[in-house]
Amino acid sequence: MWNFFVPKESQWYCWKLDGASLWMRKNGEEWRFAASSIPFKQIQNDSAGPLFVDAPSELSIAFAVAPGKKAALRPHPSTAPYLVSARNDVKIYPGTEAQFDIALPPIFRIELENGLSLFESLPFVTPYTWFGDKVSGDLCLSLPIELDPQCKNEQGYFERIDSNNPISLDPIMQESLQRAAQYLSCRSLIHCKIVVKNRSKEPLNVKRLAIFTSLMNVYQKQDNLVSDTVIITAAADDSLQTNIDDSAYKNLPKIHAAPKTGLNELLVMKGVSFLRSIAGL
Repeated sequence: MWNFFVPKESQWYCWKLDGASLWMRKNGEEWRFAASSIPFKQIQNDSAGPLFVDAPSELSIAFAVAPGKKAALRPHPSTAPYLVSARNDVKIYPGTEAQFDIALPPIFRIELENGLSLFESLPFVTPYTWFGDKVSGDLCLSLPIELDPQCKNEQGYFERIDSNNPISLDPIMQESLQRAAQYLSCRSLIHCKIVVKNRSKEPLNVKRLAIFTSLMNVYQKQDNLVSDTVIITAAADDSLQTNIDDSAYKNLPKIHAAPKTGLNELLVMKGVSFLRSIAGL
């Protein structure tokens, strides 16, 4: 879905993006594009492309003029932070850690091999909300996903959610878990792991997580999208640290390369800010 290819002249192509869609047509140096978006809550597990299709109907057409032979649909993380909430208040005690799996809606761009972006689309509509106050806070994309922590030696919920082998849970919780599992199965979303470690002397209360993507790379794992692991640590000296671990996927093809220069300090400062907020420090 994400590889560069040589489009046939005057042929429309379509990418199915889990309920949303994006179209492209090349004719010499003229490029045409169209897109249809859906609310993020209406996402469906259905992605494929590029597919041969007829011209889209009843959609606005965007144009670009540029030389180029190969093009690709390339996903990128949002420049605005993502804000997600825990299903319940999560208290992480000293010496323990919890992992959260999250699926992030990307920005999609049609790009040429030289990196030139011809068209950009946000296929999944999400509301914006402030994290912190409007003076020193951040305007974030608010995702309707409720996080569940995964802990050491815990049997995974998602492995047990199966129509042939239902698990015994409160119906509301089971529905929410199944919805979360659906997000995590969508190939057009960026799958990210967040590890929160408590090395301090006090419990850490986690209610919301703001995910800053400044240092986050995105990789192609077959047709799936995965990112670096975000590690948040409350240290023994009561300092708070945010790091990016790129060891898990560094041998995979990289779709989005994060800028490095001058951003590490920014990410750490923002990590400190939001951790102090959620931990009450």
